[in-house]
Amino acid sequence: MKRIASFAALFLITGCATSSGPGTTEPGTRQVSRYAVIHEGPELAVALGFHYATRSIGDEWLILAVELTAADGSGRAVVNHSDISAITPDGRRLALVSQEEFRERYGEFRVALERSLRSLPILGRYDRSQMPCDRWFLRDPFGGFAYEEVPVNTFQLCSGPLVFKVVGGIQPGRWRLVIDLEESRVDVPFELEAER
Repeated sequence: MKRIASFAALFLITGCATSSGPGTTEPGTRQVSRYAVIHEGPELAVALGFHYATRSIGDEWLILAVELTAADGSGRAVVNHSDISAITPDGRRLALVSQEEFRERYGEFRVALERSLRSLPILGRYDRSQMPCDRWFLRDPFGGFAYEEVPVNTFQLCSGPLVFKVVGGIQPGRWRLVIDLEESRVDVPFELEAER
């Protein structure tokens, strides 16, 4: 009987140690719903919604709904378009699409964009004192100006879509959104599972 109890305890410990939940391996990241995570780093807080991405397995466009704000006590952070990437489950690094490609291909994924952005606000649900900012990296043909860099502070919440072209199609597995900042790196894991 002791041997069975010991084996059961070892099995549970091993299962917990190998869990793929985002909070288990990435400090500062917690899952807030089945399709949303929040990462709080030293410079930046990021909310990531990926409900539509989960429903897009096999598609060539990965669309994420994202909110950015500066971390408490950090003052101001500047996020550059060129410093945002996604890492596929097989380790490939995908660059954020350019504004030119986004506008050229907008008709292909307009409906998907609208559906993916329905998950916002995420951070805004928890802190309503922040004002929305009017800057983002990608804008539709009728949506104003796109910015190469977006300064964020603790009083504003900047949000919008991040779009990545995935050659070979979106695969299920553990993905990561990466944002390289001046003094730190934001690394937000999220799991895309094939819907059953």
